[in-house]
Amino acid sequence: MDLCKLFGEIIPEGTYSVREAARYLGVHRCTIYAYISHPERPLPFSRAEGNARRRFLGKDLMVFKKNSIPKKGRKRKSS
Repeated sequence: MDLCKLFGEIIPEGTYSVREAARYLGVHRCTIYAYISHPERPLPFSRAEGNARRRFLGKDLMVFKKNSIPKKGRKRKSS
């Protein structure tokens, strides 16, 4: 699966894994888990019954990318 080609045209009705969501949003996998547990604007996800893996709807990822992603990068230490 060519993820670069896939995310040129994300499918709103499609579901995506944590890895695919991270690639689409341009962040690390660990950051996706931080977005999920954000107290004010959590990234919505679903789980199939009996399956621990998180899945994300394409439309949710598109809305989250448009509205909710904080600025990238770490804060610099002032010296």
